[in-house]
Amino acid sequence: MKHRVVAALAMALWLPAIALCGGLGQTSSDTSKVTVTVNAMHPWLDTGLSVRKGDRVSFAAVGTIQWGTQPDQVAGPEGHEPRAGTVGKGGLIGRVGITGKPFAIGNTREPIVMPKNGELFLGINDFVFGDNTGAFAVTIARPVRPQ
Repeated sequence: MKHRVVAALAMALWLPAIALCGGLGQTSSDTSKVTVTVNAMHPWLDTGLSVRKGDRVSFAAVGTIQWGTQPDQVAGPEGHEPRAGTVGKGGLIGRVGITGKPFAIGNTREPIVMPKNGELFLGINDFVFGDNTGAFAVTIARPVRPQ
């Protein structure tokens, strides 16, 4: 009888602790992730995500595009012949808002600080899109905001 009381008391204290931690075998997450496809034939993709100035957003991009008609005009997310701090031709870029200033994303794994509040757009570093083919699959991770 005494053991049942102790067991019941232990369960009464233990179960709320599990609930606060998100359950057994689970970890709580402070980020949400979404994967989008950035088609090389379209100038900008509205990701459907709103960001806030100062949000630290991470991007993981895979894929290859062709940004011209020549066989060597291909690029991964970092672009063709990237330079320090920039992406090369055909590389992955982003902007916040329809008229926001583009910023380099490439294949960086470091979070990028969002420059302002607004909708997040992704695109290809190119000006002529009709001769492009391919796409990047981009997983975006951003902070979860309290409801």
